[in-house]
This record gives sequence, C-alpha cells and structure tokens, in this order.
Amino acid sequence: MAKFVRLSTIAFRSPEPGENYRQRTIDKMDADLELAARAKPDLVAFPEFVNSLGIPFEQAVEEAETIPGPTTDRMAEIAAKHRIYVVVPIPERDGNRVYNTAALIDRDGQVIGKYHKYQPTIGEMEAGIIPGTEAPAFDTDFGRVGAAICFDLKFNEVGQRLSESRPRLVVFASMFIGGDRMLHWARDYGFYVLSACPAHSYLVDMAGRYLGETGWEINQVQAGLLPPIYSGVVNMDRMLFHLDSNQNRFQDILAKYGPGVEIEVHYPEAHFTMASLMDDVSVDDIVQEFELEPWLDYLARARRERQRYLDAAK
Repeated sequence: MAKFVRLSTIAFRSPEPGENYRQRTIDKMDADLELAARAKPDLVAFPEFVNSLGIPFEQAVEEAETIPGPTTDRMAEIAAKHRIYVVVPIPERDGNRVYNTAALIDRDGQVIGKYHKYQPTIGEMEAGIIPGTEAPAFDTDFGRVGAAICFDLKFNEVGQRLSESRPRLVVFASMFIGGDRMLHWARDYGFYVLSACPAHSYLVDMAGRYLGETGWEINQVQAGLLPPIYSGVVNMDRMLFHLDSNQNRFQDILAKYGPGVEIEVHYPEAHFTMASLMDDVSVDDIVQEFELEPWLDYLARARRERQRYLDAAK
C-alpha cells in the first residue's frame, strides 16, 4: 500500500445558468480537473451535485443521469489519462429511483464504487431523492476510501457506519462547509477527511486538525490569484489509538524501529497517532507485532464488555 499520497480538492463554482448549461458545466469540470492534475495527485474530489449547482434543485433531480453516464464518462477519460482517482458527486438516476450519489472512479477510468447519501435533507426526499442504506468504503491502491455527503455530517450514525467499513480516508462532498464537525468525525472515527465545498474545502488530519484549505470565501481565490484547488500530501499508513495500555509499548517500538516510526500524542484527548515511514513495515505490521489495539477496536471491545457485565448482572 502506498504510504505518502497526494489528495486534491476542487472548490468547484458552476457556470451561469442558461443555454447548454450541462455541457458548459462538464467542460468547466474538465478544465478544473486538468488543472488539478498538474500537481500529480492520487485522488481529486468535487463537491456535491457538481454538475447541477447552478440550476434549481427540482430540475437537477428531474435531469439526473445514470452512472456511468455523460458526466462520469468525461471525468473517467481524464482519470485514465492522468492515472488518478476522482470522486464525482452527482444526482443519479437508477431505474425509477434518484439518489444523491458520490461515484469513485479509479486510475483506469472505471467506476469502482458508488455511495448513496445516507441521510438526505427532508427537502431532498420531498423532491424525490431516495436515501441510501449503506456506508461502504472502497479499496484503492493507497487504502480504503469512503464518502459522506452534506447533511450526513449532522448524523453520528453515518460516521459510525462509515467507521465500520474502516476507511483511512473519507471524502466529504457538500454544499455546506461542515466546519469543526469534520474535525470531530476525524478524531472520533480515525480517518482523514477531504472535503469539497465551493465556499470552503479542507483537508483534515485523522487527529482532528486542518491541514489545508481552498474555496471562494478566500480572498486570493476570489481575486483570481489562486485557483480554487488545494493539494496536500498525507501518510496513509497511519492509525489512531487510545493511549491506555498502548503507550506502554512506545519504548519497545522506538527501540526497534527508531525514526522509521512516527508517534504523535494528542493531549488532552488521550489519543495518539502512529505512522510507519518504512517501505517494508506497515503500521498494521507494527500493531500485530506489539499487540497494539487500534482506537476503533478498543471501543468495540469496551462495548462488548459493557454488554457482558450487563448480562451477568441480570
């Protein structure tokens, strides 16, 4: 699994509504993705409803496309050309149903996963959007990638279901910024968050810190001095832990691997993150060798023990 991965987000702004709106939008997506590809990213993310941001919501639902379809086909060509993954969130028509969908396209230009927004807004559902029922993560050559869309961020159960799929990265495609709730998700569930929102897009560390940003709220983007694109590098071979008994292994781990391992304590949350900087030893290898317990496994064990003691007390 690749360790150091470049992630890019596009704070996409749609063209003005009018004649040939859909074609002009796809052309602009093409141009923005080509610009983002100059940084040689591994993955690029677009915002929610990216091909329909400039038209009324009801019209966007009515004109929902299939996946694969015109928008994803065009983005797939660029993905294959530059050997990148692309997340394309659009309204999707699947038979007689319409979903708010984030499609994941791989380096070969193939759609390898679709996430249906688990918790649409009431207005979305009234307009015909069907809620999703799963929160999957999809395998890539740099780790598992999941997605969440806009209103999803308000619901802990969506983050919890995502965490059960064990992604190292979640793409948050949205029409609203999300703010510190992204930090809470990253810290609570132990994954990086790459957000894509026209106003403000971020890359968030799994310990709950902003690593970078772009968006049309930023003066330099508004003035045309910077493109609405952020690109940053993260180590995907990284994991979140609770300190508890894990910290007793720090000295042994560092004695064996020294600078090949990066341990960063996060206080007062009583967390730490550990990353491997070595090509031949992964963080999963270190977890097994030193019998560490990752954050999500620790929580799962605590829940099981709670239930066991409750059952014994009956």
